[in-house]
Amino acid sequence: MITVLHHAVLFCRDTDASRARYERAGFTYRRGYEGMHWLEMGDAEVMLRPGGEGEVRGRPVLHAAVSDAAAALARARANGLRPLDHQDPGRELTEPVRRPWGDVEFELQDPDGQWWAFTERP
Repeated sequence: MITVLHHAVLFCRDTDASRARYERAGFTYRRGYEGMHWLEMGDAEVMLRPGGEGEVRGRPVLHAAVSDAAAALARARANGLRPLDHQDPGRELTEPVRRPWGDVEFELQDPDGQWWAFTERP
C-alpha cells in the first residue's frame, strides 16, 4: 500500500552548492552519502544527487513510501508492470534492492519516461 511521498530525487551539477542553496531557503539537512544529500521536507525528503551517465538532468525521480516493498513489487508484476533498478538498466527485478544507505526499493517507469521508485518505509 502506498502511504505518502517518501522523497523526491533532484539531479544536480553541484550537490554541495545545491545543498547550501536549499539550506538558505529553509530546508534542514538530514544526512549525506557519496555526494548525495538528503534534506527534510515535512514527513518526506528531497535528495540531491549528482547527475550521471544516462540520466536526464532536471528530471526528478519521485519515491512513494510503501509499507512492504516486496508485496508492492509482486503486485506490480502481477499487474503486468516491469519493476526495474535504475542502477542496473534493462534488468527486470523479481525482488526489491537494498541500497547501501539502507533503502529497500524498486522502480517503475511510466509511459512518458517519468521514474517512480517504491521505497519501503519502516
